[in-house]
Amino acid sequence: MLSRIYRSELEIRKRQIDTLKVFNDNVTEVKEGSEYQIQFHSGVHNLVLIVSLTKDFPNEKPILKVSPVIIHPWVNSEGEVLSAPGLLNFTIYSDLGRVVQAIIREFERTPPPLATIIREFERTPPPLASEQRINNTTSPTGSKRDSDNMGRISPNYPSSYLNRQSFSPPQATSVFQTFTFPELNTYSLEDLQFLNESEERRGEFLENLQQMHDMNKTLDDMILLVEELADLNLSKEKQLEDLEQDIELRIQEVTKLAFENERLNITFQNLSEKYSPENIKDQLKLAAEKSEAESEKIADVFLKGGMDVDKFVNLYIQSRTLTQTRKTKEEKLSQQLQSLKKAGF
Repeated sequence: MLSRIYRSELEIRKRQIDTLKVFNDNVTEVKEGSEYQIQFHSGVHNLVLIVSLTKDFPNEKPILKVSPVIIHPWVNSEGEVLSAPGLLNFTIYSDLGRVVQAIIREFERTPPPLATIIREFERTPPPLASEQRINNTTSPTGSKRDSDNMGRISPNYPSSYLNRQSFSPPQATSVFQTFTFPELNTYSLEDLQFLNESEERRGEFLENLQQMHDMNKTLDDMILLVEELADLNLSKEKQLEDLEQDIELRIQEVTKLAFENERLNITFQNLSEKYSPENIKDQLKLAAEKSEAESEKIADVFLKGGMDVDKFVNLYIQSRTLTQTRKTKEEKLSQQLQSLKKAGF
């Protein structure tokens, strides 16, 4: 749910279009991202549902049209689907594919008549008066009664009204029958009144509806799917626990390695400073000064008579040699460092 909330509008629009292709067959893209056609069979007729998406979709409802135009409570005279439950309650969180699928299934379960057939039927002219008289000759009484009735009709009534009242075929009444619950078309007025007054009878009627059977089957399938997913999740519980423990061990190992890396890095910095050329030069200078001071101490001891000649010569020469060696190294290293500094290193 959170992922749906924080998606961008383009992602939500693309997901809605994807659901249209997932839940429906024969989807044809007429105009990329804005118009699609879905072909399906409704009884003996081949219908096309045109899905138009405005630039503000899914914040605005999709525009659905059926071609050719049909007679159905959900569809207006222009063929636009207006009263489908999923379309009436459409929000940004609805699934366009499921809404279109429900509408197509309704038309497939209860095939509606085409509006063109009804219009042609209404435009059929009434039978001629001579034909009417021929048909009435078999019943003189009926003929007399019809002629009397015709004599009592006011001439102010339009002829279209007379044609519709006197000569329209009884099949036209089927246009006004319900397509949502075709079972009710066979009920008498008393049955309908009893159904309206009896809650128990309404319950039985609803339980026997094909739509209820389909919904119950879908619900059972979803429950079974949820149970399978739950079993699958439970079966992976041990695996997830093992992975969690492995991750904890790896985290501990990484923590130890991080501390060890920190310690070694400090050691490296200390050694790097200790053995840097500048530091070596300074240490050579200090060591030369120290050995020179020691040679002077040896000379003082000899002058005070605290040391014989051989020992003095030996120690003094060693001390002066060490001092001179250190000074020479310090001078050469200083020259090298100055040359590198001039070269830009």
